[in-house]
Amino acid sequence: MIIAVDADSADAVEAEHLLHGLLESATGPAVACTHVVPGGHLALSITATGFDQAALGHEVGSAIIRAGAAEPEVAGPSRLIRGAYVAAVETALGTAGRLVVFPGQENARGTLTAADLRAHCGIDQVEGLGGLSIEDTTLVDTRDYVRPVRRDGQVVLLVQPAAGGVLIPFEVEHQLKCCSNH
Repeated sequence: MIIAVDADSADAVEAEHLLHGLLESATGPAVACTHVVPGGHLALSITATGFDQAALGHEVGSAIIRAGAAEPEVAGPSRLIRGAYVAAVETALGTAGRLVVFPGQENARGTLTAADLRAHCGIDQVEGLGGLSIEDTTLVDTRDYVRPVRRDGQVVLLVQPAAGGVLIPFEVEHQLKCCSNH
């Protein structure tokens, strides 16, 4: 079952807060993502074996895809249903989404090789920004925070150079917004 929700979240922090609250209503192992919605806000999706739909508020758009169903069930304000629908389809196709919760995430702690990330952490590919070469032995300091993306059915962790000759995930846990100090 895929549950997608658009609550007009302005940023990743707001979307993840909502996502973690909704995960309490999911049963079984879950995969949870945020999705960029045209217009500049974020929607989210949860893939789980079950979900208590009572957790969905009336102020959100939702799209639920059940196994074998011909089309998603949609509900909520019309201006938010489109974002939820897009998130549900992207999740169903595995074409997009920023993974917040996924199988193997618990193993992505400390400094690991690219090969270890692929073998034990649910990551299919480690990709260096700007064409940075990644070998199996390349070290990645996860900083205990990874948010890979889905691309063409693959889970891709984007990395960048950091001090000390290691690579770190492109998305760090505590980001400063551009121009935040001037």
